[in-house]
Amino acid sequence: MAGVMRSRPASFLASVLLLLACNEPAKEVSHGGETGSTSGSSSSSGTPAESTTGSLDTTAGTGSATGSGSSSTSGVLDGTGTSGSSSGPGESSSSESTGPVPVNGCADGEREAFVDEVAYPDIAACAGGWMVPGMYANVPACGRAGGDDGPLPAGAGCSVEDLCSEGWHVCADRFEVMAAGVANCNTETFGNAFFATGQSSMGGHTCSAGVDDVFGCGDIGWDMLNGCAPLNRDSQNLCNALPAPWDCGPSSLLEADFVVKGGPESGGVLCCRN
Repeated sequence: MAGVMRSRPASFLASVLLLLACNEPAKEVSHGGETGSTSGSSSSSGTPAESTTGSLDTTAGTGSATGSGSSSTSGVLDGTGTSGSSSGPGESSSSESTGPVPVNGCADGEREAFVDEVAYPDIAACAGGWMVPGMYANVPACGRAGGDDGPLPAGAGCSVEDLCSEGWHVCADRFEVMAAGVANCNTETFGNAFFATGQSSMGGHTCSAGVDDVFGCGDIGWDMLNGCAPLNRDSQNLCNALPAPWDCGPSSLLEADFVVKGGPESGGVLCCRN
C-alpha cells in the first residue's frame, strides 16, 4: 500500500491542496460601517447609526471596528422637521375664561331707563310684557325669558319677575326706589313709557298699602300723586291713563292684582338689585 501512495503523481497532491483552500471560511468585508475579519470573527463597539468611523486591524488575523455613531433627537418632531412642543409646563393653548358677563338688572340685558349703571347701579327700567296677572307674583314663570329684546317679548307665560335678571326683583315700593338712588323720577327720560313697581294705594292716588292702581316712574300715566316721591305716575282706574298693551283687569279697585301687559311697547317694570 505504501508503494501505491508513493507512486501517485504530484498533480494529485496539488488538487487536494486546492480543494482545501476553497473550503476555508469566506472573509467578511466592510460595508457602511460593518466590520470585517480575516479569521472569521468580528466585534463591534459603539452604536451603529447613520455613519460609523472605524479602523480595520489585520495584524493578528482579526478585524475590529471602533468608534461612535449615533443620532438622537430632542423634543418631538412635528412633521415639519422641527422639534419642540407648543406649550411649556402649566401653559395652555386656550385662553382662560374671564367669567360670566355681569347682569345689568334686565333679563334681556338692556335697560330702557336709568341706563347709566355707574349712577344707578341698583335700579333698572326694563321693558317687556307679561301674562301672569298682577304685580306680586314674586317668582319668575318663564325662566327670565321676558323683556322686549328677550325670547318672549309679549310675555307669554311670564310674570313681572321675568323682566328682571338673576339677582334682581321688581322694586317693592317707593321706599326701595328711593334707596336705590332715585330722588325724583321727573328728572329722568323714559321714552313715552311707564315702568311699574309693587307700590299701590287704597285710592285717591295716594301711595299706601292696598292694591288700587299701579304706581311707578315714567312720562305717561296719571301724574297728580300724593305722598309718592320719588314715583311720579300711576295707572288710573282700569289703566285708563296708560295705552295698550297695558290691561288692568276687571276691577277699578284691584288693578295691582290683575294687571297684565301683552306686548313690549310702552314700558314694563322697575327692577331693584336684591
